[in-house]
Amino acid sequence: MERLCSLFFELSNEDRLSIILKLMDEPKKLTHIANELDLTVQECSRQLARLNEIDLVTKDPDGFFVLQPYGRHAFRLFPGFQFLTEHVEYFNRHTLDVLPEKFMGRIGELRACMPVRELMGTIANIEKVMREAEESFYYMTNENLASAYAYKLALEALERGVKVKAIEPAGYSPPMEIVKNVSDETQEAFAAHRSKGTLVDRTHEKIDVSLYMNEKEVAILAFPALTGEFDYLGFTSTAPKVMEWCKDLHSYYWERGGSRDEYYIDSKD
Repeated sequence: MERLCSLFFELSNEDRLSIILKLMDEPKKLTHIANELDLTVQECSRQLARLNEIDLVTKDPDGFFVLQPYGRHAFRLFPGFQFLTEHVEYFNRHTLDVLPEKFMGRIGELRACMPVRELMGTIANIEKVMREAEESFYYMTNENLASAYAYKLALEALERGVKVKAIEPAGYSPPMEIVKNVSDETQEAFAAHRSKGTLVDRTHEKIDVSLYMNEKEVAILAFPALTGEFDYLGFTSTAPKVMEWCKDLHSYYWERGGSRDEYYIDSKD
C-alpha cells in the first residue's frame, strides 16, 4: 500500500505528470524537458529526482532520462482515471458497477469519447449512424428508442446490404403507438431479412448498457442512472479504440443472449 500511495502522491503534481508524458514518447535530456515544459533546469532536475526515487524514471549513460518499465506500465492505467475525471458530473449520476470486470479494466479505452448531454442528441446520433451505415449496425438496449421513422431507416439500411445485430430484453415488444405506424409491408420486409440472416437478433434477461453503433461510429454508449433507470445520455465517438471496446461489449452480451422465437415487431391486432 505504501508504494501505491507514493505513486499517486508523486503523480498528483502536474509538472511530474507532464514529465512522464514527455518521456512516454522518447528519452530526453534534462535541458530538453525543461525547455519543453517551460521549467527552470533546477526545478526540472528536482522533479526528475523525485520520479527516480520511486523507480518511475532513470538516467542512462548518455545523459538521457528514460521512463522505467514500471513507470510505463503504471501510466498505461491512467487513461481510465482521465476518462472518469473528465466526466465527474456524469459519473456522479450514472454507474459503471454494471460493467463486466474486464470491461471496467479497459475503461481507459473510452478516453476519446465525447459527451452527449441531451436525449434529442442521442436520437439524432442514432438516426445518423443508421443512415450512414454501410456494413453493419449493432445495438443493444433495455428499451428500444426506435420510432416509425427509425424502422424506415433500419429497413433502408438492410436493403442496401447492411447487417443488423440487435439485442433486446426478453419479452420486449415496441409500444403499440409505434407499431400502428409501421406498415404490413415493412413488417414483412423485416421478416424476410430475418429469414435471410441480414437481420439477426437476440434477447438478454438484463441489458445493463445501451449501445447503438455502425462500423464507423458509436452513436451512443449510455450507462444507467444510479436508480438503475436509463436517461440515454452518454458518449459518442469514432475513435478506433472506442469502437473496439463497444463492439467487444456487444459481442459479450450477444454470446450470453438467447434466441428470439418470434418476430420483434408484434402484430397490430
